Amino acid sequence: MSQDHNKKQSVVFFSDIVGYTRLMGKDEDRAFALMKKNSEIHTEVLSKFRGQIIKELGDGILATFETVPEAIQASIEIQKKVQKMDNDVRIRIGLHCGEIIFDHGDVFGDAVNLTSRIQGIGIPSCLLISEKVQDQIPENSEFKTLKLGPFHLKNVEQAVQLYAVTNKPCSVPKRSEIIQNINYQEKTPWKFWTILSITFILLAYLIYSIFWNQNIWEKEKSVAVLPFKDIITNPEHDFFAEALTEDIISHVSKIESIKVIDKNAAYEFENKESDLDSIAEVLDVSTILTGTVQWIGERIQINVQLVDPIENKNLWTETYNREVQDLFKVQTEIASKIATILNSKLSTQERNQISKEQTSNFEAYSLFLKGKEYYDYYDGDSLEKAVEQFKKAIALDPNYAQAYTGLASCYSQYAYYGKKGSWLDSSLLISEKALEIDPYLEEAYAARGSAYYYKGQIGLAQISFERARANNPNFSPAIGNLATVYMTQGKLVEAIQLQAKSASLNPTRYIPIQITGWIYRILDQPEKAMEWLERSNSVYPSAVTNEQMAYVFLEEGNKEKALKEIDEILKIQNDTSGYGYMSAGYVAFFSNEVEYAEELLEKSFNKIPDSIDDPYYSAPIFLAYCYKVSGKDSLYQAFVNHSLEIRQPANLITDDDSNLWFDLAQLEAIKGDKAKALSYLKTAINFGYRDDFNILFNPIFKDWITDPKMIQLLNEIDESIVEMNKKLQTIDLQRNR
Repeated sequence: MSQDHNKKQSVVFFSDIVGYTRLMGKDEDRAFALMKKNSEIHTEVLSKFRGQIIKELGDGILATFETVPEAIQASIEIQKKVQKMDNDVRIRIGLHCGEIIFDHGDVFGDAVNLTSRIQGIGIPSCLLISEKVQDQIPENSEFKTLKLGPFHLKNVEQAVQLYAVTNKPCSVPKRSEIIQNINYQEKTPWKFWTILSITFILLAYLIYSIFWNQNIWEKEKSVAVLPFKDIITNPEHDFFAEALTEDIISHVSKIESIKVIDKNAAYEFENKESDLDSIAEVLDVSTILTGTVQWIGERIQINVQLVDPIENKNLWTETYNREVQDLFKVQTEIASKIATILNSKLSTQERNQISKEQTSNFEAYSLFLKGKEYYDYYDGDSLEKAVEQFKKAIALDPNYAQAYTGLASCYSQYAYYGKKGSWLDSSLLISEKALEIDPYLEEAYAARGSAYYYKGQIGLAQISFERARANNPNFSPAIGNLATVYMTQGKLVEAIQLQAKSASLNPTRYIPIQITGWIYRILDQPEKAMEWLERSNSVYPSAVTNEQMAYVFLEEGNKEKALKEIDEILKIQNDTSGYGYMSAGYVAFFSNEVEYAEELLEKSFNKIPDSIDDPYYSAPIFLAYCYKVSGKDSLYQAFVNHSLEIRQPANLITDDDSNLWFDLAQLEAIKGDKAKALSYLKTAINFGYRDDFNILFNPIFKDWITDPKMIQLLNEIDESIVEMNKKLQTIDLQRNR
């Protein structure tokens, strides 16, 4: 498949069985039989009209068509066949058209989301279509429609004009019925259903307790898998216990209803004599899994114990004595057992995912684990060793998708470490190979997302990270990366929500806490910003955190306090890090202490000379301005020209990274080209740039702040910030109810 993910205009089709949940409650066998028959009808009719079933969502079906007439004709025929199938069963269908992205058997895009909303507000046997579909019905067509008017749908900004197809046997809803369904979705009659549900649950629990006398897990469904321990150290297998721990975490993470703590947070407690209840409190989990590994010849003995640390209660203990080739089944059994104990019902997809074996070759698996161990050192030499191990694993098993993913991740890191060559393109090709083998592999989507992000193709990075998160709801790296993408796109509310999720999965990591404070600063909420930034420093002191604190002080008009943060930054980095000087130089620069900024940024540049070749470092841009002010014309020209060259404006036409466009605006402003600078700044804002601090307090733009065009751009940012704060306030109110 091509790397542009096959974007195309399509007609999107959604259907579902009305009242299927109630039917399941009455007669589960009959409900399954009807769902199967419904699927057969859709398959038969859609193939007749060139429709393509994308996926089945329980009783719902998502499909696409090439043309509107084929989509409507197929929908009418499906309604006819379903009504003949059973008098008690009715479906509703929604159609909309627009650009969607086909990606490894799935589809994405606003058109997909809107079609789902349209279908969900229909009445039994209806066929609702959007105005875009209506506009593509040929004149003198056999299809008849009735205009229902505009409707405000959940999470859709603009009102949507809807029509109902009136051809028999389609039911035609009244406008009042549609509005009633919309209101029901947004505010259900919760009192009646809550009382009924509680009564049912209590009755079921009473009956279950009387007749079966077993406990039902009622606490939060969460688990931390602590590092497994080697009983007898074997140099040949010294990596194995850690790898087994990580694999079990990965398996359980695929279960959406269970919160699974990230491995990095769990490993904070390796070799520490901490009580389990204290660990549970720090990690905010209700259960903890511990284990040991012992090699007995060519067999492996694995002992596991799941405990409720608060109640000091053993929930499950098991010993596995297995041959090496049976190891992969153990991981599946452990994940399934945890789900059973925590009363988590697995979906078919979850069951398939946790039972999937990536390879049957233990030697290839061992090489893959060694590759991961090298990769996690995060340095250039170890990266080379990781590549070697992944390649050896692939040679032993050419269908080992995870090994391809490891190789793809290494190649994207090559680009990060500045290694020459088209490594990002190679990373994309290899991650595509992994996805051809396993279209649900979250690590492959994450590797692809990282490569797109480093290429500045933020929209494609977003799609990849969203796919990774969909396939593994607890996959902390993808969640954090997706939050960063949303922040770059100016989707600050979504970014904050994901950072909160990331922080809950890895409570010992400071970065999601720091970035949350950063976002609150951008949203003009200084008190919350400082609260999160101080919390971040309590987890782990960081120069960037104090840099953000300084910006809060500058926005509050306290320059003296902001400049004091420079001492704190250099104290944190112990005066040895180029990154410490960089953060300190940024604070001096935005404080308009240009001479001091030059001194600090030069120290940073002397320690990190490669920063001049990295388009994601702003320090060389600020140094160029400092050199211009201090009259060092040759240095000023060299830094400006090189900074422009590596950002290659002519090749950024398809790039949607707002930060790159903002940097181009700064460079053109330093050169004095106001028209170009404001044009690039407008593009940056269009792509989601929302941090107006970097404009208002930036010496580069100080002479243009009162320019009418600049004021207009700042107003655009301000209006967006106001809307996001309203949205965030609404979410907070709903959460507190």
